[in-house]
Amino acid sequence: MEEHYEPLVFTRQKLTLHALILERQAWFCVRDLGRFLGMFFENRITQKLAPDQRRHVRLRYYGEIENVLMVSESAAYALLVYHGNATHDPIRKWLTYQVLPVLRDRHVPAFNNAPVPALLQSKHSTLSVMRWQNELWIRFKDMPCLVHTRKQEAGWWGKIRRGLPGR
Repeated sequence: MEEHYEPLVFTRQKLTLHALILERQAWFCVRDLGRFLGMFFENRITQKLAPDQRRHVRLRYYGEIENVLMVSESAAYALLVYHGNATHDPIRKWLTYQVLPVLRDRHVPAFNNAPVPALLQSKHSTLSVMRWQNELWIRFKDMPCLVHTRKQEAGWWGKIRRGLPGR
């Protein structure tokens, strides 16, 4: 059996990003990163990166063991800057605040009692949460994503509240 890495697969708007930690550094599949930016990053573009920012890695890619071109975290940000535009800012934020914390915290020792970032995935979306003391915690600003407010309150109490000034 051939040696290979098992990447973590992140999903955003039906696109996937294969990522892993090698030698305490985050690495991303350049093909996936290109899809997020609406581009095809062939070897010509990645040759402009420094040699320590790119490497071929054998990993499980969509169920097959392949030799995949990966770029480091610094290279991913460089590609976002040089080939991105204003519409790619949400991708940068997603990488910075969701992907990288989860990727890095997968390698935290088990005896560490600190909260650990995690992702809560459903069929339609992915939500950043924290796992702490065997419970999931959610940011207050993400609550509207989970709780659907009703326009009209049912029952007699709702009728009274609608009758109050300012409602």
